Amino acid sequence: MRHFTSGLAAAVIAAMWLAPPPALAQNDAPAAVQDEAPPGEPVYKPPPRGAPGGRVGGASRGTIKVAVPLPRIDLLAPDGHTGLTTSATPILYFFVSRPITWPTRFTISAAAQPPPVLEVSIPTPREAGVYALRTADYHVHLEPGVLYTWSVSVILNPKAPSRDIVASASLLRTVPDPALEATLRTAPPSRRAAAFAQAGLWYDAVAAAAETATLDQHAALDALMNEVGLAEPARYDRQTAGVGRAR
Repeated sequence: MRHFTSGLAAAVIAAMWLAPPPALAQNDAPAAVQDEAPPGEPVYKPPPRGAPGGRVGGASRGTIKVAVPLPRIDLLAPDGHTGLTTSATPILYFFVSRPITWPTRFTISAAAQPPPVLEVSIPTPREAGVYALRTADYHVHLEPGVLYTWSVSVILNPKAPSRDIVASASLLRTVPDPALEATLRTAPPSRRAAAFAQAGLWYDAVAAAAETATLDQHAALDALMNEVGLAEPARYDRQTAGVGRAR
């Protein structure tokens, strides 16, 4: 598991982020509107006080002899800075480039806490595509101001952990802004992804875009992926127009 900062740095970052940034917790989303016009594509605006961290893609390391081609894993996370959420139980998304036949693991850790907050096996993705990880299913509760790292790993050989395919990214829960929270309560579901993206709340924006993917044929979700350099996942998702669910 990669850590993006030391425990001291995490404490400093936590202090910086105790002031409320814009957001509405994604778990408080209103009911979907059926006869709604498709929205424009959201534009992600990174937070001005971006915490260090980012995304590390997962691919094979070294020479590994296997019977089938190895997958690549990409987490739907920004590159070069930490993604934000206002939810204590965010929905996280990842992409796999091809079917996986090895055990797959989902991990969340905090820089100041050596034992992982969560480390569980998840259903192995049987086809390429984008998958969801609902942290509420694992009874995870993220604390505001704590810098987390989440990862998805493919265990190629349990006796050789260095050969695992590991994709990781940083995650920070921040406090909702009351004014924007009130505004979003009356906003149609199709506009929520754009509002979250403009406010710099990456993970909330992705979750909102995924929730309305059937309305806009995945345009908002794919636009967000392209904006942070996830061209391959966006291209595949656009072609298949399907979001898988890792439960």
